[in-house]
Amino acid sequence: MGKQKKISIPNIIGAVLCVLLLPVVVVNLTLAIKGSLRPEEVATFLGRGPLIVDTGSMRPEFKEQDLLIMRECDAGRLEVKDIIAFYDAQGVIVSHRIIGLETGEDGTRLYITKGDANNVRDRDPVHPSRVAGRIVRVIPEGGKWMEIAGKPIVMGLVVAVPLAIWFGISSLSKALARKKAEGGMAETDE
Repeated sequence: MGKQKKISIPNIIGAVLCVLLLPVVVVNLTLAIKGSLRPEEVATFLGRGPLIVDTGSMRPEFKEQDLLIMRECDAGRLEVKDIIAFYDAQGVIVSHRIIGLETGEDGTRLYITKGDANNVRDRDPVHPSRVAGRIVRVIPEGGKWMEIAGKPIVMGLVVAVPLAIWFGISSLSKALARKKAEGGMAETDE
C-alpha cells in the first residue's frame, strides 16, 4: 500500500486560490494581449468583450462608467431594438440601439441606430462589417472597477497578496510540523 497524503489547510487554501485566481489571470492576460496586438478592435475572450460607457447617449438603459458585456454575433441576424457595439466612421466603438433597417445599394442590410437619449438618429447607417457585437449585459458602475482592476499594480496585488498569504500559512504549517516532529524525536531519545 502507498503512503496516503494528508490533506492540510494550506493545501486546501492553495487549491482554492488556484481555482479562483487562474481564470482571472487567464482572462485578463488574454484581453490585455489581444488589446495591445489589435488596439483598434474590441478585445474578446470566448466571444465576449468588455466595454466601458463614456457618454450618456444611452441613458437610462446605461450611463457613464457602466460596464457593458458585448458578445460577438452574426451581424445578419440583428433586429430592431437590439443594442449593438459598432465602429463609427472614425473607428470609434459606439453602443447604440437599432431603430430601423435599410437596404444598401448593393442589397446589403444596413442598420439605423440611435442613442436612447439622443434626439436624432445616427448620421450613417451601420454596415454589418462594422458591427463588433451585441450588448448582452450591463453592469452598473462596473467600468470604474474594471479600470481600477486593469492597472498593473492592482492586478499584481490581486495575485501577490493571496499567494503571499498562502505561502505564509504553508511555511508556518511546515515549521510547526517540523517542530512537532523534532519534539517527538527528542522524547524517544531519552
